[in-house]
Amino acid sequence: MNFVTRVSVVLAVAAVCAAAGSAAPAPTGKIVFARASGVGGKTQIWVMNANGSRRHSLSPATVYEEGPALSRDGRRIAFGRRGDIYVMSSSGSNVHRLTFGPAQEGAPVWSSDGRWIAYSSYRAGKSDIWKMRSDGSAKTRLTRTTALEDVPDWSPDGRKIVYAGPQARIWVMNANGTGQHPLTRNALGGGVAWAPAWSPQGARIAYEFSGGTSPVNPTNEIWLMNADGSLPVRLTNNQLEDGQPTWSPDGSWLAFQSARPHPGPLHLWVMHPNGKSLHRVSSSPAEEYQPSWSR
Repeated sequence: MNFVTRVSVVLAVAAVCAAAGSAAPAPTGKIVFARASGVGGKTQIWVMNANGSRRHSLSPATVYEEGPALSRDGRRIAFGRRGDIYVMSSSGSNVHRLTFGPAQEGAPVWSSDGRWIAYSSYRAGKSDIWKMRSDGSAKTRLTRTTALEDVPDWSPDGRKIVYAGPQARIWVMNANGTGQHPLTRNALGGGVAWAPAWSPQGARIAYEFSGGTSPVNPTNEIWLMNADGSLPVRLTNNQLEDGQPTWSPDGSWLAFQSARPHPGPLHLWVMHPNGKSLHRVSSSPAEEYQPSWSR
């Protein structure tokens, strides 16, 4: 592809995104997130409407829970508690522990049909991607390199898993662990790519990336690329931390954590996937992060 053709493609994609963004409805559904506001600085799982209203805690103030992930139907939440993975109903009831043992496990994420959970497991000095059935059975290790592999997400059809992998890149593999290959090149002066999130329609992947922001104090920004790794586009541009993107169920919004508008605690923000209509949806002075969005 020559330069003129590439520019034309990028402009065409931008135009489509802008048109979709301008026509998108207001954010709807539920967002669960971690909030550092409990007794002794402990972190709880909270839930709110996507517009920031009707906020309330799902966890006791005396526990430490983080990394919540809503199932696609919005009925269940997988989360981490003291190095193990648990599941509960979206009301906070019926809590069940799924992992047991010395490994530190977290970053759970549901397959679209709700039958599987992918997660990261830290063992013997490194982290790998594993999967298990939603009842905790059939635990299977998927990655086996010597590098750090973490924060997975499923493709909407359940056939692939995207994750942060070797060389600080975003990688993808088949759901059985085969076909592992990188999607990002980490150009623009290196940097770390992290926390990929597959769009509900399957065509794009949002992620955070610290490359090219500042040689003195690199910060994470939200990026977007096609599912094959092509046409990466930077959506946020500031010298504060933006990260952990998650898609709205209809694919018309992205929620993410950010310390903007000035250095301090992380808050929750939403924007269209063209970077427009950016606004904050969490009003608390407490630190709030790791959003997960469902209907």
